[in-house]
Amino acid sequence: MNLLRLLGKGLAWALILTAVAVVTGAITMWLAAEKDKVQLPRVIGMDATTALVLLHQQGLQPKVSGREYSEEVPQDAILFQRPASGSWVRKNSEVRLVVSQGSDAVALPSLAGLPLSEATALLHASGITLGRVAQVHSSERPKGEVIAQDPEAGTVVRRGSPVAVLLSLGQLDDVQ
Repeated sequence: MNLLRLLGKGLAWALILTAVAVVTGAITMWLAAEKDKVQLPRVIGMDATTALVLLHQQGLQPKVSGREYSEEVPQDAILFQRPASGSWVRKNSEVRLVVSQGSDAVALPSLAGLPLSEATALLHASGITLGRVAQVHSSERPKGEVIAQDPEAGTVVRRGSPVAVLLSLGQLDDVQ
C-alpha cells in the first residue's frame, strides 16, 4: 500500500513538473517571437524620404505602392500606410506606402496667341487636356493661332480637366 501511495505521489509530481515545463517553454517561445516584432511608427504626413529611412531603421521593408493627389497632404509626403501605425509587425515585414502628389488643382495658363501644337504641349505639361477645338476666321490672328480659351487663363481647375479653344482660320479673304 505504501508503495502505491508513493508511486501516486511521484506520478503527481511528475505531472506537475511536466506542466510547469510546458508552460515555461510556451512563455519562452512567446517571448522569443515577440522579440522579432516592432511597433509600426506613424509616417503619414512625413516626407517620403524621411519615412523610408525611419522604416528601414526599424528593420522593415517599405514599398511605395502608389501616388495620389491630395488637397491636405503636401507633395512627396506619405498619404497612407498599411499596416496602420501602432500595429505590431515582424521585422522585415513589408509596409506599403502611398505618396501624395500634392494638390490636383492648377491655374490655367494663357493659350492666346500660341499655335495649337504649343498650346496643347503647354496644357499637357500642366496636366490639363485639350477639349473641343472650334475654328473661326479672324483678321487679327494668323491661321492656326489660338484666339481664346474656355475656361479663361488663371482659372483654377483640376488636373485632367478639358480646356476648349477657339482657333483662327486666318482672314476670310485668305480662303481660296
